[in-house]
Amino acid sequence: MSNILPNEAKRAVRRMYRIRFIIAGSLVALLAAALCALSLLPSYLALHATGIVSAPSGALSGGTSDTDRATISSIQAMLKALSPLVATTTPTDVIARALSLKPTAISIDHITYSGGNPATIILMGSAATREAINGYRQTLSADSHWKTVSIPIGDLTGGPGARFSITLSSAF
Repeated sequence: MSNILPNEAKRAVRRMYRIRFIIAGSLVALLAAALCALSLLPSYLALHATGIVSAPSGALSGGTSDTDRATISSIQAMLKALSPLVATTTPTDVIARALSLKPTAISIDHITYSGGNPATIILMGSAATREAINGYRQTLSADSHWKTVSIPIGDLTGGPGARFSITLSSAF
């Protein structure tokens, strides 16, 4: 016994499944659009809660310098209102901050970043003198971006060109 459908029945079944697929795809697209709108809602509310209005229409048509100044001040006000929503610190910023304080007598060749609260960075490298290592530690300790700065005592007693590691805990 075989289950062979006539061609018209096959077309009807295929059409039914095609319609179901289109309806399911449309519902998924509507759900994605709703989620996108919900993700933009906090920014919209932040702009309108502070009473910021859009730029004047004269600024778009090549207005005078007064209009340009008004547009610039409006944009600056918008950026100031939105800055709490987008103010984040990336690992790249944290590492760049640590490396910007590095003296020339120190060479860093390995960096390990561990996220969390607080984020931890381990800088490993070599230094010409142990005074350079201690100076780098003092510079990092004086910076308000670092909660703790620690160096193993064995690294401070090494000779010239010795390897060292510094462990930093971020304060943000």
